[in-house]
Order: sequence, then C-alpha cells, then structure tokens
Amino acid sequence: MDILSSVDPTASGGTLADPYRPSFFELIAQEQLSQLLKPAVRYVLTVLAQRNPRYLLRIVNRFDELYALLMLAIDHHYLRTWNASFTENFYGLMRRRRPAVSAKRAASAVSHSTLLASQRLRTREVRASLVYLVVLPYLGTKLTQYYEHLGGGTGVDDVLLDDAPTLRRDAPDLRARIEDAFRKGYPYAQVAYQLWMLAYNIGYLFNRTPYWRPWLRWMRVDVRRMRGDEEPHTQAARALPSPWRAPLLFTVLLTRRGAGLVFELLKYALPASIFFFKFLEWWYSPSNPRRRRGDDGAGTGGAPVQPPAPLRPSDAGVMTHRPPTYQDAHILTRGLPDAGLFADDEAPPALVHNVCPLCGAAPIQNACVLGTGYAFCYTSTGVR
Repeated sequence: MDILSSVDPTASGGTLADPYRPSFFELIAQEQLSQLLKPAVRYVLTVLAQRNPRYLLRIVNRFDELYALLMLAIDHHYLRTWNASFTENFYGLMRRRRPAVSAKRAASAVSHSTLLASQRLRTREVRASLVYLVVLPYLGTKLTQYYEHLGGGTGVDDVLLDDAPTLRRDAPDLRARIEDAFRKGYPYAQVAYQLWMLAYNIGYLFNRTPYWRPWLRWMRVDVRRMRGDEEPHTQAARALPSPWRAPLLFTVLLTRRGAGLVFELLKYALPASIFFFKFLEWWYSPSNPRRRRGDDGAGTGGAPVQPPAPLRPSDAGVMTHRPPTYQDAHILTRGLPDAGLFADDEAPPALVHNVCPLCGAAPIQNACVLGTGYAFCYTSTGVR
C-alpha cells in the first residue's frame, strides 16, 4: 500500500517492486494527452476555416466523424506495430496480454522472444481496444452534444420561454418522454461513471489491481512500461533501404509503407508542434524582452527602439510664418430685418475671426465646437 511505489518503484525500497509497472500519473498523463488532442486540432481547423471556408468548412462541420476515423487508423497502426495506442507509445507504454499465472520462474523458463510473442495483442484484443479507444469516446461525445441540445438539465420551456405548465400537452408522445428521461438521467449516469473510474484509480494507486480501467480487466490486458528492446511487429516502422543504393526497392517499399511511415512520424511531429506553439506563445507574450524594450526600454540585448518623431504641422495647411500680404478673413454679416429682436434694441457686434466670443482670447485656446456651430475656448465653455 505504499503510494510512493506507484510514483517510483524504487522509492519504497522493496524488492518486490515491479520496475515495468507504470505509475498512475503516467497513465493519467497519456489519457489527458488523448483528450487534449481533439480540441487542439478542432481549434486549428476552425481558425483555418475562417480564412478558407470553401475547402475546410465541410471538414469542420463533420469534425467528430473525420477525427474518429483518423484516430481509428492511427491507433490501429500503433496497436498492430507497438502493442500500444498513439498516446501510450508517446509516453513509452505498451499493452500486453496478462498471463493467467504470473510467476518469475515460469517467465524464466522460456526465451525472451517466446515470452514477448505470448504477450503480443491478438486481433480480437486490437479490435476491442479500438472500440474502447475510439468508438465509445465518439458515442460519448455525441451523447453529450445531444444532452446539451435538449437543454443541458435546465428547464428551457419554463425558464427561457416562460411557458406555463398548464399549456403543456397532457399526453406527450413517446419521443418526448424518452428525451425527458434522458435529460434527467444523463447527469446521474455521468456521476456514476466518474465514481466508477475513481474507484479503479484508487485501486490502481494503492496496488490493489493491475488494471487501471475496467475494460482492460474484461480484455485481460494491462499497461506496462517498454523495456527498450521491443521491435515493431509490422514492416511499416522498420528502416528503409538507401535511395541511392537501391532506388527501385526504396520506391516500392515507400509506396507500400506510405501510410505507416506517416503515422510513425506523428510521434515526432507532436513534440515538435508543441514546441512550436509554445515558442509562438512566448514570442507574443509580454515576457518577451523584445516586446518589453518596445514598452519601457528595460530589456537587454540591444538598443531600445525610440518612439517616432512628432509630426510637424504642414506648411500647406497651417501658416507658421505669415507672409506680408496676409489679411484676416472677413466674416460676412447679415443685416437684421427688425430692430426689436434684442432686449436692448441693439445688434450684437460682428464676430472677429479666431477670437473666443466668451473670454476674448485670440487665438482660441483648445478650440471646442458646440452643437450650435460656434467655436469657443474649451475652458470658457465650462464643460467638465
């Protein structure tokens, strides 16, 4: 019951610790990686579809089905080649057929190659693994989407539309009853499933069971660490001949193993893509010294970028030096039709160009135009 033995088999100091038994956190890490790949690929396709909707919009609309088919092909290749799924192989894990009787004496009585051949996954284990790795998660995603489509546990008819209960149909049809039962029972089914997984997690963490998932027990398959001397079971992962020495053989083998080679390159493309996205995240983050130099000049490794010089007024629009022939603009005034428009029967004086009518400042300081069309000094208008 030593928890440290689940993290590091050598930490407990026991002689019975299995060095090839993966820790609980390794299994959780590979499962989380499998769960995070799908939204990451969906996000990338969604961004690209906004720029090229003609070609990628249909793929985004059918993303769940296409992603399931893609992972079905990838996991099938890795299960046939390495006895592991894609994420398990990425973390150096593999699946094996657990023997009925596990004893060191029985394992030492046969050769290593015979032992590996007996632990290799058969066709039915591969197919069952694909069902639990791809098919059931796809169905779970569709059930979750259907549950959210029905309302997600909220009373849509009562809360959003404010329908009175008396306006409902007295005898709902069978489909409405099934949908209502599914909407009410789906959260409880999710809670029961998560508690079931939690029980297996605790059992595996305390070394009570060699299976960390119930379907692995049903298949009698457990997850182990790779020894390092495993060889691929298919020809797709094996090295190709030199294209210079045997170009014809290289072309033929490349044509046959094309899909397998692409799937094998994914294990190297995944960390490279993660590094690339993390680099872009750092490059556009405020912690980048180049971006800090642009803000306050506190960065190191080069001269800070100076702000641009202020633009001077254009000589074509603003006169910096008045020529001798300059004359003030003449404002046309209109004669008053009546003499009784004003209280003192006197017309106001004509407006002077570029002079504030309120404070008399010339020129107008910080001009402010009101809705009437007159311009004043900003401080004279009393606007706060």
